[in-house]
Amino acid sequence: MIATYRLQLHPGFTFADAERVLPYLQRLGVSHLYLSPINEARKGSTHGYDVIDHNVIREDLGGRAGFDRLLAAARAAGMGLVIDFVPNHAGVGPRNVYWQDVLAYGAASPYACYFDIDWKPLKPELQNKILLPFLGSTYGEALDRGEITIQYQDGRFFAEYFDARFALAPASYAAIIESALPRFERSDDYWILKDVLEAYRRIEPGDRERAETLRPRLLNLTGRLDAAGFGAHLSTASLHAILEQQHWRLAYWKTAGYEINYRRFFDINGLVGLHMEDDRVFWDSHRLLAELLTLDGVTGVRIDHVDGLFDPHRYLGMLRQLGAASVWVEKILASGEVLPAEWPVEGTSGYEYLNDVLHVLVCPDGEHLLDRVYKRLVPEAEPYDDVVYESKKMVMATTLSSELFRLTYELDRISEADYRTRDFTLEALRAALEAVVACFDRYRTYLPHNADEAREVVQMAVRKAQQRNPATEPSVYEFVARIILGDVREDLRKQQQSWAGRFQQYTAPVAAKGVEDTAFYRYYRLAAMNEVGGEADAFGQTVQSFHSHNRFRAYRYPRNLLATATHDHKRGEDTRMRMLALAEAPDLWERTLGGLGEIAEEAMRDFHQPTRADRYVFFQALTALWQGADQATLADRLVEYMLKASRESKIATSWLNQDEHYEEALEHFVRAFLADERLPEAIADMASLAGSVGFHNTISQVVLKFTSPGVPDIYQGCELLDLSLVDPDNRRPVDFERRAAALEEASGLLETPGAEPLQALLDACNPQAKLYLTARLLALKRAHACLREGAYRPLSVSGPGAAHWIAFSRESEGEAAVVVVSRFPTSLPHSGEAGVELPEALAGQERFADALTGAVVEAAGGAVDARALPVPWAVLLPAG
Repeated sequence: MIATYRLQLHPGFTFADAERVLPYLQRLGVSHLYLSPINEARKGSTHGYDVIDHNVIREDLGGRAGFDRLLAAARAAGMGLVIDFVPNHAGVGPRNVYWQDVLAYGAASPYACYFDIDWKPLKPELQNKILLPFLGSTYGEALDRGEITIQYQDGRFFAEYFDARFALAPASYAAIIESALPRFERSDDYWILKDVLEAYRRIEPGDRERAETLRPRLLNLTGRLDAAGFGAHLSTASLHAILEQQHWRLAYWKTAGYEINYRRFFDINGLVGLHMEDDRVFWDSHRLLAELLTLDGVTGVRIDHVDGLFDPHRYLGMLRQLGAASVWVEKILASGEVLPAEWPVEGTSGYEYLNDVLHVLVCPDGEHLLDRVYKRLVPEAEPYDDVVYESKKMVMATTLSSELFRLTYELDRISEADYRTRDFTLEALRAALEAVVACFDRYRTYLPHNADEAREVVQMAVRKAQQRNPATEPSVYEFVARIILGDVREDLRKQQQSWAGRFQQYTAPVAAKGVEDTAFYRYYRLAAMNEVGGEADAFGQTVQSFHSHNRFRAYRYPRNLLATATHDHKRGEDTRMRMLALAEAPDLWERTLGGLGEIAEEAMRDFHQPTRADRYVFFQALTALWQGADQATLADRLVEYMLKASRESKIATSWLNQDEHYEEALEHFVRAFLADERLPEAIADMASLAGSVGFHNTISQVVLKFTSPGVPDIYQGCELLDLSLVDPDNRRPVDFERRAAALEEASGLLETPGAEPLQALLDACNPQAKLYLTARLLALKRAHACLREGAYRPLSVSGPGAAHWIAFSRESEGEAAVVVVSRFPTSLPHSGEAGVELPEALAGQERFADALTGAVVEAAGGAVDARALPVPWAVLLPAG
């Protein structure tokens, strides 16, 4: 594989649209299209992760015929496909046939085992019912306003609430039919209808077989009658009585966090967890995927949210049995964490590489002053560890509390089974469990696999929890640890394993919602570092650490994806690169904040003040976007971004409880700030530096990404500058015609590289330089095996300017290339000499061809002087 190119498919960008851009992508040099989910999803879905049928190719993308045409066109272009597959959850809704069957027949449905539903929750009123929190107001208000109605379609009755539809239990049809009976007293169909009514009266709840035999009679009858009239004359009390007979209970959406009794994808009510650990569910859900993986041109599959699965080890093994030759997992690795060695995968989708590049390019010298500036501007800011701990506890107390209560109750049942632990109260267990989860340093463990590593992780979390709660009886924490790790009597083993599996499924969404979607929006020392898979308080890494990670990938995961942007990133790959300028010029940033602060005071006059944290991240985002931004859309983009950022922080407003006054004030602040005539002068110097430093960092990121071990992944459109923010900003339409035209303009330079034209592009910070280097490096990977699969060797750099350079070689049998990349551009011109030591395989070589510029570079004494390079980046190949 040379490289993947990520395409976000949706009704506005279909298989046919992807087919149309194939010629451009072929010229660019990628080898594989990496498609977002292609399975049937909810109508109009813009992302495809709300799958409603895993065995149908999505119709509004073009269906099976459209997919087959795209695959054939890709094969003709010499390209393969990587498919994004979603095993953890499914979208609920009218078109999910299995889900509607469960609503109609409850636990008696043959599909009840497909969905992760707790049929015996703590609340008695929800026994054998599913809580459906989809109402925009309380149930009583929605019912009284007539917003819930009875609808009929194809021999079935449904409760309808705006666009939502919920299948009714056939045992409740009798009341609906009876309410319509008087309308047909003078009709020839009266006695037929009455006969159908009596038949439905005899149906027992859950009697699916009998109900399905009756359906043709109802379908035939309603074909002759006005089906729209059924249920139209029900009183509110009668409608309520019918709804009370269902296997589900409608509720206000805000109740979900506390009482919902099905596992969700994170906290999204419309995405229900699947029992993929059940063999029947696995094989039924993977029928289409199994077929697609046999097709020539379908290279492999990327598994979404692998940590949501009950047993990822077993799932991935079964996926191999299915015929998946190449598998990548979407997995966020904590610092120091690696994938379980037993997983039969090519690697991850690349978040850890994104952070490796980010941290090796940030200048560590700026950390101290940025710390001081941040604490002065946001004096209430707490240490990051405290922010994470409190953020996790907060989501467990609100949007994810129902799952915590279930775990607590089942843990209490286990404690009651032993006379030595039965004195632990339910509240003590809940508090201890909450604290341990909040102290987890990663998404999850994988017990019963990797037991030694899991023990270390769990014990560390327990120690941290005890330190944060010194007044709590320590034995309760020890008990929690024992149950997680399986230190129980044999007669409790099955109960413990079931509990531990759900516990591990719980820590992952707590980490996602608590860290990425809360803490990342509360702690803003340098916003660039708040990226998926990273730690917001981490600040840089050594070149040696970067080398170590690359060597590991070369050895263990040579086909790991190398991402620098994704559909889930918090800021675009070049937005982050610009933000790194703050670390290179923290003194200028501090002075700039003085001027921005004066404008902010004016923008806040006579209006609510945004929080200091919201203001500080706004200043950073504005500085990164300012140079070259479309001023006509900048205000709207920043308003949308700031509203999302503030809601995610859950301090002044939130998604659950939006504060309209605060949000109105925040929008006013952003628009007034941007309209202030002093702004261009106040931000000019810092924004200009961010533009130039960011562009230098962008080029360094490109060269590292396309020469490091692994498979580079290009997020759609990022071959030019990606100055996006968080979604939906990063999912705006891509102008492929512009990119194709720019690639055509660069064709001469690609055919005959030259230092002068490249330098001219670099001096002008022309985005075409990024496109040129992307295409050039892809061509080099295709032509040179050492850059695809060669060994990775760190190269020593010596001299006063050594800290400004990253150098390594890629070597395969009979071939070697030397890669040299610069960093910290503000001080690079004054850094002094730096000699790059040649690898042993090239020790006697004195002349090299720089593949980026076409220039000849001389070596002396087994080293290359970095200052002699035509541009501050090079890929050196031996010259004849």
